[in-house]
Amino acid sequence: MHVFIDEVVNGLTLGSEYALVAAGLALIFGVVQIVNFAHGELYMVGAYLLYLAQTYLNWPYVPAAALAVLAMGLFGLIFYVAVIRTMIGKGWQLQLVATLAASVVLINLAIVTVGSIPKVVVSPLTATILTAYFVRLSAQRLVVLVCALVAFAGLYGFLKYTKAGKAMRAMSQNRDAAVVVGIPIERVTLSAVVTGAMLAGVAAVTIPPLSNVNPTMGASVTLQAFAAVVMGGFGNVTGAIVSAVLLGLAEAIGIIWVPSEYADAIVFGVMIAVLLFRPHGLFGRAARA
Repeated sequence: MHVFIDEVVNGLTLGSEYALVAAGLALIFGVVQIVNFAHGELYMVGAYLLYLAQTYLNWPYVPAAALAVLAMGLFGLIFYVAVIRTMIGKGWQLQLVATLAASVVLINLAIVTVGSIPKVVVSPLTATILTAYFVRLSAQRLVVLVCALVAFAGLYGFLKYTKAGKAMRAMSQNRDAAVVVGIPIERVTLSAVVTGAMLAGVAAVTIPPLSNVNPTMGASVTLQAFAAVVMGGFGNVTGAIVSAVLLGLAEAIGIIWVPSEYADAIVFGVMIAVLLFRPHGLFGRAARA
């Protein structure tokens, strides 16, 4: 029983990590109609920004994490100008090659500038163990869960009640109609990319204290987030978040019975099983030609 509870907590942590990255990936696809295969590298950049703020600025964890998340907004703007803006309206083949190339460039830039040796970021809560009845968990895992919930609540409020959020929803539903009614397409697209980068930044400052920071850390997260986006229904942010949490739980609970080397197989097995019964995803809708 103790093992099962521990793995559920671990699954919620994994699911929160995947969900923060998947939400940004789904948002960018819904608004911009581009699958950003370099989105996991935004997560990696955010983690290195946290490491640099702690190592070279000597900042404590909380202000360093806040700085890294804010800096990811600026990095999202740079990424939009350098990569996304040039791909809008181009064929999916060019978009695929461009975002994959951006992924490779970012990974190699990290290796050249910081090195390939994994780095450690420090949180005072990592070694703090909370105990309630028979449940024991690291306080940092609780930070991950709370920060994810706050980020999703903020995203919901932003999309639901702000003018920019409503414009994003309009563009994701009908881009041509959004142009006709005068929605500033480029500004809204930029906002979507910056928001997605900052969501990845939240994951990047909460998860690494539980593991480490390395140049290829975004690759596996991209695959898991992509699986969540497909499973939830392409472009559906809510579907991506729910699917990511389900996949995180499936991965963590599944390795109780199978070796951890098969974790990715569990994730994609669940995704395939869902798509067999709901080909358009859990929250997607079948389209008619």
